[in-house]
Amino acid sequence: IRKNISMEDEYLQKLRPFLDNNSGNLSAAIRDAIELAEAALQEYDTIEEAIKHLREESGYPALRNSLIESGECILMSQLAVRWLVEKTDGILVEEGIVSELFNPYHIKSLPDQVEYLNTRSRNMGWELVASTYHLDDDKTEVIILEGGDPSFRAFISEKISIFLGFYMDLDVSFVHRKSNSVRIYLKEYRSVGLELPPGILKNFGAFDTVFKEIKSRPDFWISLIGRYRQQRYQRVNLNKDVFEAFLVGEIPDITSFFEEFTGKPIREIPLCEIIVATKKLSSVTQLVSDVERVFEEGKMQVKIRHQFSSEKASFKLVELFSNLFRAAGYEFEVRAVSNLLIFEFRDKC
Repeated sequence: IRKNISMEDEYLQKLRPFLDNNSGNLSAAIRDAIELAEAALQEYDTIEEAIKHLREESGYPALRNSLIESGECILMSQLAVRWLVEKTDGILVEEGIVSELFNPYHIKSLPDQVEYLNTRSRNMGWELVASTYHLDDDKTEVIILEGGDPSFRAFISEKISIFLGFYMDLDVSFVHRKSNSVRIYLKEYRSVGLELPPGILKNFGAFDTVFKEIKSRPDFWISLIGRYRQQRYQRVNLNKDVFEAFLVGEIPDITSFFEEFTGKPIREIPLCEIIVATKKLSSVTQLVSDVERVFEEGKMQVKIRHQFSSEKASFKLVELFSNLFRAAGYEFEVRAVSNLLIFEFRDKC
């Protein structure tokens, strides 16, 4: 078929690589362009969509290769990255690593950060999409991260939160994790210097202090953990002053633990909070094995189970907890049956 084709110089220049490849033969160049268009349309529905994706993706390999060649980045398998992220879950990323991704001199607002993250994601092939919205009711900012690898998405969520805590006076009140997205709920928080807000530690750094403590005294913690495992956790962990009181035949005063746990004087602690703190005490010290609150015949009982075989030891525990409840100002009756202590209270909670 012979046709006259009208073509502006702009499009003729776009055909230049095809012309050069075919020794200036325009017909052959157009045939090659048609072959390329057909291949692209097998992946995308329209010419516009194909052009959009090809343009977006064209810069990624070049950028990736330049970062690898410069030594700034290394290439790792997705499986290795996922293992690394999951095994360090609960240990906070250091501020220097965070500011390497989010430059505090360039990012001045939440929209700035979202825009920067989306641009970085496109350039690096992360397949993450970030967005944000505001809740007027309780003055909460929400960041949404969607797509990408779940483990890497969790890692980026942590880095975003730490950056906001350090540089934008925001703290994490709640994190909602789903299979394909993460929602981070943020509220204003004024921190002192570079001190991290408590919500970030709670939601992302549960093991951070633990890990630092183990690293500071590895021999002690390795030995202690080994003994706990060897003895199947059948050990009791007590403060020195409490243990000393037991050594000299006295009943120790444990009210300070409850005051520290609740942040209140012993007389101001509600009974329900004392019971919760008693459960915590049992899990930390393993002085008793279980604490349970039950209601029988309209009365509230707290049942405390222990694993001591000595009747004298059982009576010591009765005295220990009786002194605690009396110090808090609650009236009760108590009885001991084998390895079970039953405290029956007049008050309910």
